[in-house]
Amino acid sequence: MSNLKETGQLPTGQGDSVVETILEARGIDKNYSTPTGPLEVLRGIDLAVTRGTILAIVGASGAGKSTLLNILGTLDHADAGTLAFRGARVDTLSEGDLARFRALSLGFVFQFHHLLPEFTAEENVMMPLLIARFEPQAARARAQAALRDVGLEARWQHRPSELSGGEAQRVAVARALVAEPELVLADEPSGNLDQQSAAALHELIASLARVRHQTFVIVTHNDRLAAVAHRVMRLEAGRLIEPA
Repeated sequence: MSNLKETGQLPTGQGDSVVETILEARGIDKNYSTPTGPLEVLRGIDLAVTRGTILAIVGASGAGKSTLLNILGTLDHADAGTLAFRGARVDTLSEGDLARFRALSLGFVFQFHHLLPEFTAEENVMMPLLIARFEPQAARARAQAALRDVGLEARWQHRPSELSGGEAQRVAVARALVAEPELVLADEPSGNLDQQSAAALHELIASLARVRHQTFVIVTHNDRLAAVAHRVMRLEAGRLIEPA
């Protein structure tokens, strides 16, 4: 795929120098109000994500893993703490700047692929680029390249109902990658797949990190997916713990 640097469409804070730490969170707290008082979900989370690695975050259901991922992806706001991308604060950006930052610097993959059923695989993958105001012809070419990268070049005119679960999730991965984000955030990406499709997705993620130096932060219950990660951290009692 072409490089966004060539188009001049990089968000503020990006440049050409190689920065090892892509994302850094410091002192992240998050609470929710309940009828019985505040519920403390995250407490003093410190986290640094290194370029070209897969970080898996594991933990019990309800531990706050998805909440943490949403904060790292600027889809939710922390009550306290800071969030920096390549050394530049992003938690203080306006909503408009945050939307642009997410569109060009982050990719998202969820447990359910959330493809638009009336559109083809190619059109679904084009969506982030069209939202970012790419020319349709350029967006289509990049969508096709992204689908080739995930092994679906023969399926790009198929609608989601014509795809298997594993193929639909690969389309979701292509959509996450089409803007060439430096960081992909994934929430249980193989949680809705059969064992064979999940294994294929795990290998795809490992290959993207290995070959393309793609960076992933993945929330998962799946031990096999965690096993392909370079680093595993556990969220427990609101804190991130790195096993010895």
